[in-house]
Amino acid sequence: MARIAVIASLAFAASIAFAGSKPTPASAAPRPLTLPISLVDVMRASIEIPADGLWAAAGADKLSEEDWQLADQDAVNLIAATTLIASAGTGKTDRKWVANADWQSWVREMEKTALAIHAAVKSQDQKKLAAAADHLQQTCESCHTKYRPQTASDGVSRYPFYPKRELAK
Repeated sequence: MARIAVIASLAFAASIAFAGSKPTPASAAPRPLTLPISLVDVMRASIEIPADGLWAAAGADKLSEEDWQLADQDAVNLIAATTLIASAGTGKTDRKWVANADWQSWVREMEKTALAIHAAVKSQDQKKLAAAADHLQQTCESCHTKYRPQTASDGVSRYPFYPKRELAK
């Protein structure tokens, strides 16, 4: 339940990105998505939190049913976020980053790995989850070595895990 905020933020970001867009004829090329926030902000809110949750799940001795549900939600959030980071946002280097073939290659690799994580979670296979989570770590580190070698968050503290909340009835 704690990660509902992440799903809501992804849906909100996507709705803002597409707000005001008019349907185009089938023959017209789709307009590229431009995020109304920076890629660093997307990374902090929509990749760091689910990735941290997945790495924690992969390292656990045994997962409860709730843990598997949270891992499923984290995998879905990560899959969705890969679509967002394939396009530029408002950050000063975003357009340059997404124009690079290696950036796009790492985005595709992250998506492929997130799909493998999702499949492992759906089958509740912790060994496959651990292997895919390790590969995700390698993919993230490779990309960050080139694009974020100094301060990964530009000096801004990362978002904390959201506290568990009970909704009013």
